[in-house]
Amino acid sequence: METAKKTFDRLTNEDVREWFEGYISGIRFDQIMLETDTASPEKKQFYNDAISGNELGLHSYARTQSTKYFIKNIVSDYFKELQKFKLMPQRLAFDFSEAKILVWAQIADDDESTEDALILAEAEANAKYSDNGFYVSSTIVEESDNLKVPGHYNEIRIDGRLSSAYQTS
Repeated sequence: METAKKTFDRLTNEDVREWFEGYISGIRFDQIMLETDTASPEKKQFYNDAISGNELGLHSYARTQSTKYFIKNIVSDYFKELQKFKLMPQRLAFDFSEAKILVWAQIADDDESTEDALILAEAEANAKYSDNGFYVSSTIVEESDNLKVPGHYNEIRIDGRLSSAYQTS
């Protein structure tokens, strides 16, 4: 979803009309999918909760969706920040939870530039997302430490894909 560009006091009647038309059109499309039994199980559950008044289910759905949104954007912004420095660690792994992203990074011995880039990427992500209850916490090790990536982390290849050890078929 696009970031809000106008505040309500600057919206025109046309802006409001277009938004409602698009929103209602989306709901009508969902209605057709439900009636033809082509909606995804997640969408069926959402509307079942909405129609039956299951507030807990609706709030759980909203929480899950917001967590997906924030974690995806935090990781994306973290990589964008690292790319500004044109520096990457030798190894990089992540562990995700409901509100935090744990980063495990291995750098060359005495590579202060990459260490600084990792720390600044974490700081930028935390500055942007901590008000929403999400944050990054990094562990940075040097090559000579001879440490393995902890088992609960998912290592990525530096080209951005999950390591083959963690890919699912």
